[in-house]
Amino acid sequence: MTTDKPIIEAQNLVKSYKGGKTAVANLSFSLQNGDILALLGPNGAGKTTTIKMLLGLVTPDSGTIKLLGHNMADEKEMRAGLSHVGAVLEGARNAYWRLSAIDNLLYFGGLRKIPQSHLKERAEELLSFLGLEDVGRTEVRKFSRGMQQKLALAIAMLHNPDILLLDEPTLGLDVQAARTLEDRIAELARQGKAIILTTHTMRLAEKLATSLLVINKGRRIAYGNKQELLQRFNTRTTVEVHLEGHLPRSIQSLMFDEFISLQAATDENGGTLITWLEPDQDQVLRLLNFLDNQQQVIRQVVRRESNLEEVFLTLIGEER
Repeated sequence: MTTDKPIIEAQNLVKSYKGGKTAVANLSFSLQNGDILALLGPNGAGKTTTIKMLLGLVTPDSGTIKLLGHNMADEKEMRAGLSHVGAVLEGARNAYWRLSAIDNLLYFGGLRKIPQSHLKERAEELLSFLGLEDVGRTEVRKFSRGMQQKLALAIAMLHNPDILLLDEPTLGLDVQAARTLEDRIAELARQGKAIILTTHTMRLAEKLATSLLVINKGRRIAYGNKQELLQRFNTRTTVEVHLEGHLPRSIQSLMFDEFISLQAATDENGGTLITWLEPDQDQVLRLLNFLDNQQQVIRQVVRRESNLEEVFLTLIGEER
């Protein structure tokens, strides 16, 4: 479905729980077709409450939600709005474990009143799209975590919804499974789906999102186009030094004694990545000489601007 109006509109949402704890405070945002909004915040920030309000599982104390123009405060309109939504909630059992993947899809498709003449074809199409065709007749209890997440997404997509709400979609997945799921989410956005995802994985948000909504204690602290926000809050630079192989612990200890605020980690190629926030040129040259004297092979030296994780930590730190 294509529309010039926002496909999701949330205005001034407020939600408090017993004891006076405010989970969401005056939160507003919107989303168009083909956009991916990354909803970011520390634990307890109000992300899951926001998703549940969009799904009608939690009623706002005040504020309005419209899905494709349907007012979610009205019961009849809520049903119409939710018919365009698919969701995968973190921590929820999204499938029946003693049924096979295909039987789960046929069962949930029946609940969605998808015509039987089309349902089996749709189920097979989704299994293929998510790389589950070889295990379609296997009981879900035998699935890995990544396979379960893929099936949960398939169930959410059965009725070809215009909106997908994904709560921590790659949590606990291995690298390969996470990347497969990321690719499928990106493809769904290219098909015109409006997607909201909550995640603690900044790399996922930086890779997929077109816009960002950062909240803390239920309050919006940053919102807008991803690239514009990164440029606006990008006030610090980082130097990265990539080394061949593992940096011995004895050399690390000497390096940390001589150079303050360095961090060292294993990179994705099995080498060592040294990061240093805002060093000056003389400091960088001293570090390179130190590594050279220790007979370390330097593959690459990069000066880069802040990534999303660093911007996020700055925003949350300033808010606190």
